Amino acid sequence: MFKGVYRLDNSSKRGIFVNPLYLYKKMANPLADDFYRIGSVAALTGIAVERLRAWERRHDFSPAHKHGRTRFYSAQQLEKLKKIKHLIDRGQTVSSVIHLSEQQLNQRLSESSARAVDSPKAAALTTPLVGLVGANLLHLEQRQEPTDRIDVVARWANLDALLDPSQQQQLPQVLVLQMPVLSTQDIAKAQQHLPDSKIITAYQFATAAELSRCQTADTPVLKWPLDWREIEFTCLEESKKYIKSAGYAQRRFSDEELIALAVSDTDPNQPTQHLVEAVHQINALSAYLQTCAEEHGSGAIAHGPLDEACSDAAYARAYLESALHTITATAENPPPQQAPNRPPSGPSGLAH
Repeated sequence: MFKGVYRLDNSSKRGIFVNPLYLYKKMANPLADDFYRIGSVAALTGIAVERLRAWERRHDFSPAHKHGRTRFYSAQQLEKLKKIKHLIDRGQTVSSVIHLSEQQLNQRLSESSARAVDSPKAAALTTPLVGLVGANLLHLEQRQEPTDRIDVVARWANLDALLDPSQQQQLPQVLVLQMPVLSTQDIAKAQQHLPDSKIITAYQFATAAELSRCQTADTPVLKWPLDWREIEFTCLEESKKYIKSAGYAQRRFSDEELIALAVSDTDPNQPTQHLVEAVHQINALSAYLQTCAEEHGSGAIAHGPLDEACSDAAYARAYLESALHTITATAENPPPQQAPNRPPSGPSGLAH
């Protein structure tokens, strides 16, 4: 009875037994060992089958092979999709990452993780880290009452001091650059020195041409003299852009953690449950906006605003999750209660 198939190994001139069941499987599905069906890819990456098919249509992310109507993704594509999903969960849009190379994806993941570790205040959406450049600006800061709206972590007397490699200080998220005469060349020098910082320029005098260049480049500028509150407000606005662009709007709580927090809420007013419901709602809204962005395709006029809306929704969710974290942390570690005031000792509670 036929038990198997022998093939000839040309190098040794000897027969090698091959199980016929193996041959049958390879003939029925020649890609089974090295490729993954679309359903398996969805299960392994967390990306829905419908979304994978949408990415194939709108972003030309096609499976490596098709066998009839069945799609097969390569192991390399599977790993790439895992990284893309990780970046999307951190607030980035599919259109901005799906065409990146393997090296570019690794670099973006590395940068995002490093920023989240090195800048815990930014990751937690607290006060922005600010650097100040300019003698007048430093004098203005010294005359202010300390506040918790911004955290000034670095100070330089002028642009030359900022560019001096020997004067190394903590890198700010936002840099306020005060200069007597507005110069886009000087702004470019500061930006090259601090490529990851948002730069706000405060100027005393400016030509129409320089102001036009700043407007074209969407560079924020402020006319000196300034009120400190105006500086704080502008720093807060620019730090939001920094945090969103750096991918700090990733989810803090998984769905399972949100459910657990809601169930454990013992407050009769149920603040945790209401916050959890709001987070669920905005997660659904964020997914819907992402779908709308994909529907328009990368070349549509409305695609850019929809991508921005996705980022804004993720940023809003991060604020809600920050509030949820504050409430739950307070519930776990209630502040110590002060001992009640006791009357002085002595007869009838009266002082001697």
